Amino acid sequence: MAEPIDEHFITTVSAMRGSAGERSHADVLRDGSSLTVGQFLALFDAQLGSRHLDLAARWLRSQGKGYYTIGSSGHEGNAAVAAALRPTDPALLHYRSGGFFLARAAQVEGRDPVRDVLLGLVAATEEPIAGGRHKVFGRHDLNIIPQTSTIASHVPRAVGVAFSIARTRKLGVSCPWPDDAVTVCSFGDASVNHSTAVGAINAALHSAYQGVPMPLLFVCEDNGIGISVKTPRGWIEHTYGNRDGLRYFEADGCDVASAFDAAAAAASWVRAHRRPAFLHLRMVRLMGHAGSDYEPAYRRPDEIAADFDRDPVLGTAQALIDAGALTPAEVLERYEAKRANVIELAGEVGELPQLDSAAAVMSLCGTAWRKPSQRTRRPWPRRRGPATRRRR
Repeated sequence: MAEPIDEHFITTVSAMRGSAGERSHADVLRDGSSLTVGQFLALFDAQLGSRHLDLAARWLRSQGKGYYTIGSSGHEGNAAVAAALRPTDPALLHYRSGGFFLARAAQVEGRDPVRDVLLGLVAATEEPIAGGRHKVFGRHDLNIIPQTSTIASHVPRAVGVAFSIARTRKLGVSCPWPDDAVTVCSFGDASVNHSTAVGAINAALHSAYQGVPMPLLFVCEDNGIGISVKTPRGWIEHTYGNRDGLRYFEADGCDVASAFDAAAAAASWVRAHRRPAFLHLRMVRLMGHAGSDYEPAYRRPDEIAADFDRDPVLGTAQALIDAGALTPAEVLERYEAKRANVIELAGEVGELPQLDSAAAVMSLCGTAWRKPSQRTRRPWPRRRGPATRRRR
């Protein structure tokens, strides 16, 4: 069954009017923004890939071949954050970062990020990041450090990565990132309430207050809802908009030009000052929290439908059509071509060997952390029962 957001995109673009003009890829697409036509088209391609990965995830689940349906729909504006950074900047990403992942991969030749994500969706044993145990946005050669499912658990790690960039030079040890690298860490508006995130942000500010270099860009992707609970209106701005030692930037994350310009300004500030900054991007969540989420149980139908008009993929299509860079027909042609490509790959990876038992999953975990000489030993001593436990 077609997803409503998919149908809304096709119907809305079909009703648009426009005609392609003679525009160079180097032309600025819109007054007031630094994004060129070529950059806009590249971001649109990343957004389309991310959207169709979400649709493919649900198709795979309906076929009994996919196991993860938490998507990035509504957050595709984070592709602009990737475009504003360098591929050598380490990134620790929110689980709705499909747009960022695809945009970063496009900056480095020879990568197939769509296939990487699909391998994770079907728990394929050849998935390159987690061995099929999870859909994870990460690749060593893209400087994207994989995250866990635990909310905000990657934020303290991002503080450590940012701290290490300067500290390794001081200690005279090698560092995988350039001296002027910026660490980027993204998370949702509900995640900032987690004690792990609060503590990590405080640690970053505490270090910077003491003059310790902390080139860290926090990116809050604020869609206004944490699973089924609304974030209080204005909470993110109130909490982080006037925080001493934390430079604050904000933008409409559904508008890639606005998001790109704000992200570029934030990244440049962090790169120059080696201090933390907070980029607040207002997003929208589409298709619910996950495929299993029955959103009408806690949101009115008119609320859900109203969000469709804030679709960032639709917004980028509208901008390209308004500027004469593409016609509506050309937008739909790109949209359907991307769908065909993603579904074809999804069909292929759905037939690959998968993790098929708890033992297969645990075998990966059991060998990941132990030294080779320890892999034949039990990782933990046998537990004694109540009758045999010694007193201490």
